[in-house]
Amino acid sequence: MQIFKQTHNNNALFIAASAVVLALFIVSFLTFTLYKPKTIMKISNIQGYKSEVTNSIPYPSGSKEISVGNTSYGRKVTLEASKTVSELNNYYNNIFDAKGWEVEYNETVSGTVITKYKNEGSFITVTISKQPDLNNTIVVLDEVIGD
Repeated sequence: MQIFKQTHNNNALFIAASAVVLALFIVSFLTFTLYKPKTIMKISNIQGYKSEVTNSIPYPSGSKEISVGNTSYGRKVTLEASKTVSELNNYYNNIFDAKGWEVEYNETVSGTVITKYKNEGSFITVTISKQPDLNNTIVVLDEVIGD
């Protein structure tokens, strides 16, 4: 008889504990689903960052990405290409001209061509240089995204 009472007490305790846990679950679930935060003021004009396609600047065929990184002002890409400095300079002049970019700065120093393009507050500086020890040309695209 004592075993029956002890088992009955354990079952009653288990049922009571289960009922308490179930009640807490139901209360928490209802509180969570019915919660409506107080709105202090309605915000009608929400703006975010302008998104850019990560490969918005085309790369010449046969080129290889050496590094790609986001900076505090935009993005910087370094490429290695098998074309000459002149071919790559013409390639990017044609690309940016077709997209409506204007040349703001263009200079050749010791075989390195530096060209800065401008379009609607954004800038892209293209630096093209032949590496003396390599058969390849290095291209650095430094993009500054305007507001």
